[in-house]
Amino acid sequence: MVPDSVPEEQRFDFATDDAASTSAGDVLRRRMDDVLAAAQRAEQRRATTGTPGRQAGRRGAGVARARRVQPGAGASDRSPRRGAEESPADPALSVSEFYERVKAALAREFSEEVWVVGEIRGLRESRGHHYIELADESAGESERVAAQLEVVCWAREWSRVAEALTQAGVWLEVGRVVRVRGRVSVWEGGSKLRFTLTELDVEAMVGGIAAARRRLLHTLEVEGLLEANRRLELSAVPLRVGVVTSPGSEAQRDFVGQLDRSGFAFEVFFAATLVQGAEAPAQIAAALGRLASTPIDLAVVVRGGGGRGDLAAFDSEVVARAIATAPFPVWTGIGHTGDRSVADEVAQRAMITPTQCGEAVVGRVAEYVGEIERKAGVLTGLARARLDSAAYQLAAVAAGLARNVRHHLEGRSVELRAAALELARIAEARLRREAVALFRRSGLLGATTRRSLLSGEQDLLRRQLVLRAFDPIRQLERGWTLTSDTAGRPVHSAATLAPGARMTTRFVDGETLSVVEATRPSGAAPDRPRTGGKGP
Repeated sequence: MVPDSVPEEQRFDFATDDAASTSAGDVLRRRMDDVLAAAQRAEQRRATTGTPGRQAGRRGAGVARARRVQPGAGASDRSPRRGAEESPADPALSVSEFYERVKAALAREFSEEVWVVGEIRGLRESRGHHYIELADESAGESERVAAQLEVVCWAREWSRVAEALTQAGVWLEVGRVVRVRGRVSVWEGGSKLRFTLTELDVEAMVGGIAAARRRLLHTLEVEGLLEANRRLELSAVPLRVGVVTSPGSEAQRDFVGQLDRSGFAFEVFFAATLVQGAEAPAQIAAALGRLASTPIDLAVVVRGGGGRGDLAAFDSEVVARAIATAPFPVWTGIGHTGDRSVADEVAQRAMITPTQCGEAVVGRVAEYVGEIERKAGVLTGLARARLDSAAYQLAAVAAGLARNVRHHLEGRSVELRAAALELARIAEARLRREAVALFRRSGLLGATTRRSLLSGEQDLLRRQLVLRAFDPIRQLERGWTLTSDTAGRPVHSAATLAPGARMTTRFVDGETLSVVEATRPSGAAPDRPRTGGKGP
């Protein structure tokens, strides 16, 4: 609502009706035109009454005369006419004088603060000061440049505005419609009309957000996305769970704690993200996108408790569309009693808290396990009854078979006894014949064995005599010697020995160690010993 302290003639009302619509830029432009026209009329009156003023003709140059622009006129109507000749007598103002008059006119026109409503087209911050570019919400592309208004909130005022936004759980962002109150002034350094913010209508923002939420839900419903995630089939045993939440938060501990205490083999895939603030919506959507590359059965988006305003991220369109178009079921545990966010509306299932969400996941698996156990019990009972019946039938069959076997055995026992007696007679006769044959063969085998042993002994004696003839000891007994080198290898030729070589000569009664002084080939005359004479 517009405060009563603002005069009626200074209230900006941008509501449109069937007749016409008025934008904030047009109103301010018309008022600026009025200010310029008033300054021009005052200067003309002063020139008519002889008030001295600066004359461009003194410098010999033409000056374009300031001309009032009618409200609603186009840009071509506001520009100076080409070729128009200006009189040297026209009054001229210095730049500083011009701005002084503009400021004076603005002070008269905007003697008190005014309210302006518009859509945020740009946001920036510099040294604690915040700058907001506003434009009309319905402005087209051609109007966005002409009908923009720069709003500045100085650092000393921003803390109060930021606190109000925080308490309401909302924040400023491009595309959001806001209603601000402030003072109109001129920034001479930038040749700009400036609007200095002193108050922000947070309640109007909250109401606008609620309306935007309703519009978003309607759009999602029209596009068929409101129920899209609910149509996805959920695994009967969702053991692979993706968790979208702030890392290390109470929400993470509460949810994962339920899974850990269940005793089931859950596999958790974490996707870290902010869950509140201006950057939260994009991060939440990106986290869900990352989980699309993992083999999860279910994704949960959880956060801890907080104010209703902290849920703003979950009312955003980017989060709603990320959940609605996710290729896997999404459950939410936003952590706020009594409020449902847009994310809750598009999710397959929404719980109040992360703990309740964890219990629901565990309950889903427990329900499946319980059903399996119930069916296993039924199957066990059926199997037991079937086995009991089969055991009874088997016992009856066994009893009948035993009777048949006994009867058959009794019928064959006489035959078996007769056959046994016949076999015994035949075996006895066969054994007698074999015994006689064995006795005869044993006699022949004994004679043959004795002859073979005698022949073997004689052959062994002959071989021993031959071996003794070639025994080295026998040769040594005959006077031969055996010479070997230091390695124990026999010396077969004098050519293998060099002067100074050591050798061992073995006799029958011992060994001698000798050193070679010289060698000579077979048949050479032995060297004669040298005498003391001079001749040879």
